[in-house]
Amino acid sequence: MFDAVVVYNPAAIPAQPGPPPVEGPAVPPWPREIPAQGRPPAAEFVPGGYPPLPQYGPYPPVWPVPAPPRKRRGRAVLAVLAVLAALVAGGAVAVYPMLADRDAGAAAAPAISAPPSSPAPSALSYERVPWIRYQIDTALQAQAAALLAGDEGGFLAPVAEGSTELTRDLRRRFETLRAMQVTRWSEEMIGEPTPVTGKGGRDEWRVVVDLRHCFVVPGCTVDGLRAETRWVETPAQGLRMVAFAPSESNENGPRPWEVTHLTVGVGARTIVGVTPKYTKRLPELQKLAEAAAVQADRYVRGDAGPVDRYRIFMADGKEWQRWYGGEDLEWAAGFAVPTGEARLDVVLNLSEMAEDYVDDTLRHELAHVATLRGADYSDDDDSWWMIEGIADYVDELGVPVADYEEADLVARYVDEVEMKDGVVVPPPDASTEDWQVAARYGIGYHAVRRISERFGEPAMLAFFDAVVRDGKSLRDAAPATLGKDWDDVNRDCLDYLREVT
Repeated sequence: MFDAVVVYNPAAIPAQPGPPPVEGPAVPPWPREIPAQGRPPAAEFVPGGYPPLPQYGPYPPVWPVPAPPRKRRGRAVLAVLAVLAALVAGGAVAVYPMLADRDAGAAAAPAISAPPSSPAPSALSYERVPWIRYQIDTALQAQAAALLAGDEGGFLAPVAEGSTELTRDLRRRFETLRAMQVTRWSEEMIGEPTPVTGKGGRDEWRVVVDLRHCFVVPGCTVDGLRAETRWVETPAQGLRMVAFAPSESNENGPRPWEVTHLTVGVGARTIVGVTPKYTKRLPELQKLAEAAAVQADRYVRGDAGPVDRYRIFMADGKEWQRWYGGEDLEWAAGFAVPTGEARLDVVLNLSEMAEDYVDDTLRHELAHVATLRGADYSDDDDSWWMIEGIADYVDELGVPVADYEEADLVARYVDEVEMKDGVVVPPPDASTEDWQVAARYGIGYHAVRRISERFGEPAMLAFFDAVVRDGKSLRDAAPATLGKDWDDVNRDCLDYLREVT
């Protein structure tokens, strides 16, 4: 079983036109059970009841002396696939449209400063939309404020009476989000409420909500995702929520905290969430994650500054097939997925991973977060070997090249496969043989290591940035960052592979 990183490319959500307006029943005025109030501030906010936040050291920190080379344990081949596009043959890397950049036709609805007049009994649906929108917007604002204040009752207040399943779902979300130390949260309507036919043929209002959020660090850059809610008009209570769906795969959803009860550990550098099956292992997993984060911090690229917290979720088979759209590569046991402009979440499938392999996998995956976040990617497969190679390079710090466990598979690949493009090997896909998957990752690792040894690590990182983050071709980037043309670099890396494997 391989450790694979799969990063999906979310598509922008278009405006959501509703069906033609239809007439609806008259509804009494909103009873004000959820008071109108201003939107929760988008500025920094620290809820009460949390322990003091760990303090950052200087950035960049003073790095510890690398540990002495360790004897590598026998393990399954670690192979991490970064596919920055929807899964396609060959795993092409594609430009990542940031989740924050939304279609202008589906922008957040502006807040209403004063309540509109209650519609007349004979009003048509489209005439009643401003009033409906105001009631729902007021309820969403109050729900967001209740979450930040730790008020579970207030968070559940908009739910319609008798909606047992929704109440249970939102209570679980509340507990998980509080455990993750949510520090910023807002629920903004996107577009207008749309009349739809719901369960049992009843009249409902469909509202898409943009959930802006961040965790632990009050001033962190918020992430956003969209989800659908449904509302009904009740004679006694006015508008009430009957559905709050999780985000869909085009939003890189559902997120773990939307659909799973998590036990959460928050450390100085990480947030680690595990399913109930792995609750007893959380302290051990948190310790491994913190160590991996310190190693990954050395290789943070771009200008977004330090990673505020690496977000890591541990799945078993069920969650693996559900979170972030699910993963179906048979050899994959982990992935990193973009969830915001400068953020990637990490998921490990513990049901397919021996306990001794978790530390290697974490180092590899967090290296992806450190090196890829906030970048625009080329759709050229020429950079795949470098994306994976640098992640293995970070994982293998301090390990002699002779101890690289997949060296025999790399040697086999060099002997049996025509490498017409040198170390620019194609990304594996679902049909790639397991040994070739491992070998291609090994080729990327050895090539990155050789470039670092020959030209120095700063030059290697500059080369990585030019190709992966800035989208330059290998032929343009090599002379500018390494002082040699790409043919020379490529040929030297191939010679190195034959020498050390």
